[in-house]
Amino acid sequence: MKRRESIATAHVSSGRADPTWIVDQTTVEALLDVWRTLAIWTGALPSAPGLGYRGCSLTHNAREWHAYAGVVTLRRGASVEARADAARVFERTLLQSAPQALLPPISWL
Repeated sequence: MKRRESIATAHVSSGRADPTWIVDQTTVEALLDVWRTLAIWTGALPSAPGLGYRGCSLTHNAREWHAYAGVVTLRRGASVEARADAARVFERTLLQSAPQALLPPISWL
């Protein structure tokens, strides 16, 4: 059975399509390992601004992770789970998997 592509998106654009790229299987496995180590998040989800950087996401096997400001959420159908990532390892790893020059500068990265 052929695996579906894993797609990343950086939510950075205003008025244009956000940049997307294919994530290699090694990076996906590393991200899944990170996810498994994160503690459950029980607070309110961080609010992203209307313009500028609003996080990044990974779509893989009918699941979508979204990382922003130290919180990673996983959506699978109607189910949503959030986990804390104060060091932003998931977010940083996903953004650093983008092809060179695809993303605009992200100040905290």
